Amino acid sequence: MGQLEEAQERLESALGRLEEASQRVGGNSTAAQVEGELTALRQRCNELESNTKDVSARLDSAIERLRTILGESNGAG
Repeated sequence: MGQLEEAQERLESALGRLEEASQRVGGNSTAAQVEGELTALRQRCNELESNTKDVSARLDSAIERLRTILGESNGAG
């Protein structure tokens, strides 16, 4: 479950950077810089969503294998 937590932390970090970027819009940052950051953050968010789906599928598979093993153990005993 460490990968899922790591992905969540990266997502939260990306959202934090997005908030910082939105606060800088009125400051020194140009619209192009903000747009570049938003594009990078969207890409990172997509990567994290993909990683989360992969981890979720792997966990579901592991849970199913454990249920099968436990079911076989209960039937043999």
